[in-house]
Amino acid sequence: MQAHALLLTGPHQLTWISSELPMLQADEVLIRTTTGAISIGAELPQYRGTARASIPAIYPHMTGYESVGIIKACGSDVHHLHEGQRVVSFYGHRTYAVVPAYKAIPIPDDIPDTLAILSILTCDVVKGIRKVAPQANEPVLVTGAGAIGLLTLFMLTTLDIHNIDIVEPHPERLTIAKSMAIRSAIHPQEIAQRQEDYAIGLECSSHNDAFALLQQKMRPNGRICILADGNLEALVLTPAFHARELLIVGSSDGVDYPGHAQWYFQTLRTSPYTSTLKRLFEHHTTAQQLPTTFEQLASGVITPIKVLVHYNNTNNPLPDEIQ
Repeated sequence: MQAHALLLTGPHQLTWISSELPMLQADEVLIRTTTGAISIGAELPQYRGTARASIPAIYPHMTGYESVGIIKACGSDVHHLHEGQRVVSFYGHRTYAVVPAYKAIPIPDDIPDTLAILSILTCDVVKGIRKVAPQANEPVLVTGAGAIGLLTLFMLTTLDIHNIDIVEPHPERLTIAKSMAIRSAIHPQEIAQRQEDYAIGLECSSHNDAFALLQQKMRPNGRICILADGNLEALVLTPAFHARELLIVGSSDGVDYPGHAQWYFQTLRTSPYTSTLKRLFEHHTTAQQLPTTFEQLASGVITPIKVLVHYNNTNNPLPDEIQ
């Protein structure tokens, strides 16, 4: 069958391409996408052609990351999933996808798409948090209240870590951060004037000035994890790194997405912050409008924390199959 995929053919050049889906293998499932998301920190620099990477960009290449959809068919060896089941996976901006069954994570009926889709990034975040293993009595400093920073706050508080300060220059994002059970959410200039030091640092901004501030505010032998993907700016070690003998580690993809999702979905049922998580999606768009939405993001017309993408807009469908 035919499906559409959103390909980046060059900087600022997005095109929906139609292609034949591969034959379904015994251990695979076919998913019809209903909801997607734009991970702005990762995808926008790629769209602009400014992303920092170890190798030059090769065009065309696939876009997107997180997806929610409905299973349309299962391979003969797939018995834990069934047709019609709602799942979250990671295959990007596609109308249909064939993926290995282990990458299709069942979503409970009481969990909406807006929260289910965040199971992917929360898994990525918690992996990094565990690398520096904050204890309840250790003060934590988080730089950046974008999607990764706010999800970091959610995961820390869920793990019963509350001795947290977060720094962010945008007042609207500070307001969202303050809705969680943390110590304070403040502007970088304010925290630079404070005398506190921190045992744990979590860099979520992708900006070098924030990374420099984080190093400056750490206590000797402090532990820093860089959760931001580094697409925006080079992050430079400062003299504080050497003088305070800091431990700095990086973290990228998560571990055991299905196992994490089970725990995450259970946590959502009792969490006081589900409405806060939904606020991350400050802009909604449709699959048809994705090229326009990316250009609006790139030009600064819109500046949301995260974008939710709807694939069931029957008023203006993509050709053939998005209905």
